[in-house]
Amino acid sequence: MKGDIVDNKNRIIVIISSVSFILMSFLLYFFIFDDIVSFIKMKDEIIFSWKLFLFFFASPLLLYMCVCTFYYSVASKPMKINNKIMKVLTINFFVFLALSFPVSWYLDIKLKGEGYTVCERLSVGSPNKYVKYPKTCR
Repeated sequence: MKGDIVDNKNRIIVIISSVSFILMSFLLYFFIFDDIVSFIKMKDEIIFSWKLFLFFFASPLLLYMCVCTFYYSVASKPMKINNKIMKVLTINFFVFLALSFPVSWYLDIKLKGEGYTVCERLSVGSPNKYVKYPKTCR
């Protein structure tokens, strides 16, 4: 009887964690989508890095893993097409991981060729900020 209570507590923690991660991912998608739209429209200020590109294409794998965890916690059985989707998403992740660096390098050259300048970064991990007018760097 005591084992069932522990299992239920763990199940609730897994469900809450999965839902929280899914909600945070959608929030990050909102900000990343805005950065990608600013690049497509060639706005005066563009924020871009290889990490944004990688997260945008790697997050389907992470979201699917959270959905599978959530489903397993609620239904107590794995999803039926789990292996096929997982293989496709994993291949997708590694392809875009390999492409994220060269694409970021290409976009850096393209933006600099269009007359954008790169603002000084606040930290090593922060994305590059490209601006048309250097006075707008903060």
